[in-house]
Amino acid sequence: MKGLEELNIRIKLFLLLLLSAGTVCSLALGVYLRHHTGESIYLFLNWDMFLAWVPAGLALLLDMVFVYFKQPAAVRRLLLIVLGLMWLFFYPNSAYLITDMLHPFNYYHPVYGSFLIDIEFWYHLFLFFSAAMIGLFLGIYSLYSVQTLVSQAFGRIVGWVFAVGVLLLSSLGIFIGRFIRWNSWDVLSEPLTILKDTHFILTNAGQLRLLIPFTSIIFVLTLLTYSFVYSFTYLKRS
Repeated sequence: MKGLEELNIRIKLFLLLLLSAGTVCSLALGVYLRHHTGESIYLFLNWDMFLAWVPAGLALLLDMVFVYFKQPAAVRRLLLIVLGLMWLFFYPNSAYLITDMLHPFNYYHPVYGSFLIDIEFWYHLFLFFSAAMIGLFLGIYSLYSVQTLVSQAFGRIVGWVFAVGVLLLSSLGIFIGRFIRWNSWDVLSEPLTILKDTHFILTNAGQLRLLIPFTSIIFVLTLLTYSFVYSFTYLKRS
């Protein structure tokens, strides 16, 4: 069993290597655009991309603790809980990159004609599209990894309830990050303020008119993409 778990970790490391290559290519396009335009644009994407990688790193640490750290059991359990909570707080940062796709429409202004026939606009759009795809795949990777651990501990049904619940909470977290502008670490630094703001957006009619459709779209999008990729694991088993 341990040998199989170690093999799974090696496969996950290979997947992370592929995602690393995609991340480098995406950020390189950002470097090209800054050089091409002579402006310091989209530097925030470097930070957003780093935050998108944090849950993937934490998921890998959870795997390492689960496989290699067996004794003492109480310390192992505490490590899994702490890392699991950190992973949950940072998880929305992966799919959050989807919402960054609005920036080309805010920052790019064609010199002449329509932006649709200007190749520079497509460079801007492809930069954020590639970042969004990497964010989605990082989210899928880390959720699959953690769901597998939950399923091993509590069963497959609990594992899927956990996964759907995480995606729902993540959709709300993405809304809070995009519109209320809170960050993952604010959960520890200003938890009462976050609870107050969350209560406000959940009880304010004006906020709900934006919250409900926005979080619903993000939830359906992430759930469908996650379920689609997850289904390939069944093809492999069959």
